[in-house]
Amino acid sequence: MTLRGFRGSQRGRVGLVSCGSRLVRILVVAGFTLLLSAWVGSNAPGFGPDEPANFVKEVGAGTGQWTGSPGRLAHPAFGTQPGAAERIDWINRNSRVFELPTGLDPGAAGFPCDLFRNWLSARCLHRPHSHPPATRALTYVGTYEPYVYAIPGTAMARAHSALAALYTGRAVSALLVAGLLAVAVTAAWEDRAGPISQVGVLLAVSPMVLFMGSVLGTNGIEIAGALALYTVALRMGREAAAPRWTWLAAGVIAALLALSRATGPAWVVLAPLLGIAFAQRVPHQPSDERHRLRRRSPRRIRPRMAWLLLPAAGIAATAAWERAVQPHPNTRWEVAVAGLRRLPVDTHAWTRQWVGVFGWASIPMPTYAYRLWWIAVIVLVLVAFAVASWRARLGLAAVLVAGAALAVALDVLVLRQTRFPVYGRYLLPLAVALPLAAGEIVTRRAATLRTATRGVLQITVPLIVAATHLVALWADARRFAVGVGGPVWFLPHAQWAPPGGWLPWLALTVAGTTCLVACAIIGALTAGRTALVHLPAPGPPRRRPVR
Repeated sequence: MTLRGFRGSQRGRVGLVSCGSRLVRILVVAGFTLLLSAWVGSNAPGFGPDEPANFVKEVGAGTGQWTGSPGRLAHPAFGTQPGAAERIDWINRNSRVFELPTGLDPGAAGFPCDLFRNWLSARCLHRPHSHPPATRALTYVGTYEPYVYAIPGTAMARAHSALAALYTGRAVSALLVAGLLAVAVTAAWEDRAGPISQVGVLLAVSPMVLFMGSVLGTNGIEIAGALALYTVALRMGREAAAPRWTWLAAGVIAALLALSRATGPAWVVLAPLLGIAFAQRVPHQPSDERHRLRRRSPRRIRPRMAWLLLPAAGIAATAAWERAVQPHPNTRWEVAVAGLRRLPVDTHAWTRQWVGVFGWASIPMPTYAYRLWWIAVIVLVLVAFAVASWRARLGLAAVLVAGAALAVALDVLVLRQTRFPVYGRYLLPLAVALPLAAGEIVTRRAATLRTATRGVLQITVPLIVAATHLVALWADARRFAVGVGGPVWFLPHAQWAPPGGWLPWLALTVAGTTCLVACAIIGALTAGRTALVHLPAPGPPRRRPVR
């Protein structure tokens, strides 16, 4: 082949890869956004975890009522199970009463109804409801940090009915989550690796992440914020200099994360530790180059470091709220020991809930969906461990060990001390670190992967992710349309339907999964060509020296 022909062939292949790289990022972001939209509309009103309580808290925060007034449950009942009295006491310590505008009473709106009765459809939501006047309502999340609650609550307070307010709040929360996931997708991308750089993000954004991001409350924003912040921190640890926008993104996202929930500051502190654990060494520079960089770096770094004042302010605000308003349980060793004994059962529940158990942790997916997802995660971790340097292997092992230890500590020493079960969604901001770290290793070592391995990851992972998201939305929709015992193809027999009927929301579901399938197709087309981008272009022919 002539020199001109070689360059033309290489230029054409590079053009194909470059075009595909831009398209992959667009497709991943579009897929997540469409699936989030489907969750917003198809999930029955009030069937997000603690959604009626979060509704009252958000409207209260959106109308400037940050602390509310103390209140107690009128008719508490937790049966005769151990710790029932302590549960009631903990709820009453967290309860506050807020004033709700006209028509915005979730109790009068009737949602949720037939909760935990999965064999029934949600047709009880079709009962006629009154338009209540302005009233006062109690919420058992009243002492939670109000900062992020106020964002959707401001829009919800302007709605004219509880149903419209609920969907408005869901849409605002989903928009925030979509923006955070877009940052994660952009930060994870690496031109030299191609579509394989998205594998970690795809497996971190499980159906549970999108479900929690589409309902009322701040847990979904916390999960997406932690996911985005970890990805930015890992991007900053690459050998190549991080883009300037990553510093702004890190500051804003870290502040939002710190303000979201009581555990938010812990994830903010964890993010730089994750970035340091996987930071690549900067290549050796000549002495004159080091002197030049040392002399100019303060001008460039100090403005970027200033963005770190935002998360510091967020952590301070959350710490002040926790100290002044939020009650804290006493640590009792007998409760901690009982929690340790339940760890095998709890761990099994968490691994399912991290992938997706919807409703109030009561609507599971078919078993094969969990197995497929975890097989994909395990394969990614094994590939990362196989191609990583020893330093990166130690970092990956540290993520596993330290993550497990931190999860157990939060479980038995903090969360279980309230006598309530520890749901997987509370620990999901910690769990997403594993696929993100493994994906980052594979991204950095993509040039060492065999073509077959690259193809398997770029094709199989998006297909598994797309299929699991489709199964998740269908299982959730079936429960509300006909109940879990109803026909699998429920459309002709639906007893309840979301606004506009089932077809628009299922169309969004199909569109979102199609975007992810298209990523697999692009991965198949570029699996053997991505490495060609890095072949050095042949220089001009050398001339013989004139003697």
